[in-house]
Amino acid sequence: MHADAAIDPAVRERIFPNSKMKGRANLLILPNLEAANNAFNLLKSIGDGLPVGPIFVGAGAPAHILTPSVTARGIVNMSALAVVDAQSRLRAAQYELLETQP
Repeated sequence: MHADAAIDPAVRERIFPNSKMKGRANLLILPNLEAANNAFNLLKSIGDGLPVGPIFVGAGAPAHILTPSVTARGIVNMSALAVVDAQSRLRAAQYELLETQP
């Protein structure tokens, strides 16, 4: 689905009348870093939402990135996400360790 259909319910209804998705998308998956950066900055500039990110996933571990334009609130939000992610990874590792012990 292209970004315009993901963001605009009227466009999506016209193109995908049987879509189960309702409202606006809250997650966009883009093909490369340049496209993601452009989309992030456009949406941040024209939207009234609270941007958090970018976060790169798919590697061995996520990378939580702060851009030069980040606000203090953005630093707090990204820090909270990083802490929750670290806690989740720690719990998963502890669970795996318990499973391997006799």
